[in-house]
Amino acid sequence: MDATAYEDIKSRIRQLYTQDDRPWLVGFSGGKDSTLVASLIFEVVLSLPAERRRKPISVVCTDTRVEIPAIVEMTEGALQKMRACSEKNGLRIDVHLLRPPADQSFWVNIIGRGYPPPNRVFRWCTQRLKIDPVTIFVQQRLGHWGEAILHLGARRAESSSRAQTMAGRETRNGLRRHPDLPRVWVSNPIEFLSTEEVWAYLLQNPNPWGTNNRSLFALYARSGECPIQIDTSTPSCGKSRFGCWTCTVVDQDKASEGLLANGDERMEELIAFRETLIHYRDPANGKRDMKRMNGSDGPGPLTMTARRQLLTQLLKLQEQTGLKVISEDELFLIQKHWKAARHPDDGGGVGRIVTRQRGIVMKDWKEVNQLRVLQEEVTAEKGIRADTLRRLLAKVEEYSERHRAHGLPDDMLNILKDDMEYEKGPAENA
Repeated sequence: MDATAYEDIKSRIRQLYTQDDRPWLVGFSGGKDSTLVASLIFEVVLSLPAERRRKPISVVCTDTRVEIPAIVEMTEGALQKMRACSEKNGLRIDVHLLRPPADQSFWVNIIGRGYPPPNRVFRWCTQRLKIDPVTIFVQQRLGHWGEAILHLGARRAESSSRAQTMAGRETRNGLRRHPDLPRVWVSNPIEFLSTEEVWAYLLQNPNPWGTNNRSLFALYARSGECPIQIDTSTPSCGKSRFGCWTCTVVDQDKASEGLLANGDERMEELIAFRETLIHYRDPANGKRDMKRMNGSDGPGPLTMTARRQLLTQLLKLQEQTGLKVISEDELFLIQKHWKAARHPDDGGGVGRIVTRQRGIVMKDWKEVNQLRVLQEEVTAEKGIRADTLRRLLAKVEEYSERHRAHGLPDDMLNILKDDMEYEKGPAENA
């Protein structure tokens, strides 16, 4: 493509920026198309005089909590650099990494509620993990904004179905109505670019936030991308994708296998666990209840035995890879759902599994975690160190066990003096 064609795209973006005050949203997945859209928007805003950079822009990215680790690392790095670039140059571009709430996470749905791993017919993951977090964010902003424009990296050349969908939606001044958010207009700045033209620009022009795209290109040499999801008509991931390492919708996860082939050893265990999920999904393997949730006959949720087995294997996977694959909040929500299951747990099943796998008692672990959070809040409010607060609490507990308080004020004063000395630093203490 002639260089002037890219300038024409930037010119249209510039005109759209300056013609009204409607805030912008920019969908960012970390893939090539969304990276190009974000780069062009950053370039346009940077090209404007500082006094004209008035439009609020929000870059929106979703993390399903089960993304491929290497993709998470690359995407989070890009988002941090975008944020720094905006702050340095006064671009009014904020960056948001959105995640589904813990109660809608992949593991709470599968291990807690017993949902079978997704397939093409029952693709429950897309709505809960990708679409809903973006929708909630946009709806919250619309309450203040009124209308907004959402920029996406969708291109007609991606597939014939994508081309038909885009061609079938009516445009107004180059914008389309969002199918589910009536006050949101959708912009597709690179709609008519080919894949080759996308890469040509990315490889010849470093991103305005200070990175190049060679590592992204290397990743694409063995995989693809999973687009930002805005509605159910958007393809999930298709045959060429990167996204969730747990994805059981596709037949072959080329990205995970490519990363393993290129030395990312973490992927070996993750790929094996994905195969476990596929095995558990098949009713012939005895991991599914043969009554559906509505009581009718047919393959239903995962059995309680299967859910316990998956949790045990998932915690083992966490230890093997060193990755944080499930959170404490998710574990407690799983226990909550187990207590309400068709064949309910006695209320301690998750705790026993965690205790066996990690060697700690779940009840104590939760209490300790909550106490640490409270301690951090208190220390921040009072301007003292967490270690100081813990020493004070331990000293009070010590005197409490003696059933007397004589000498406690002096001991606590000494601890506070230690804290003050620590704050002076080595130079003043020398």
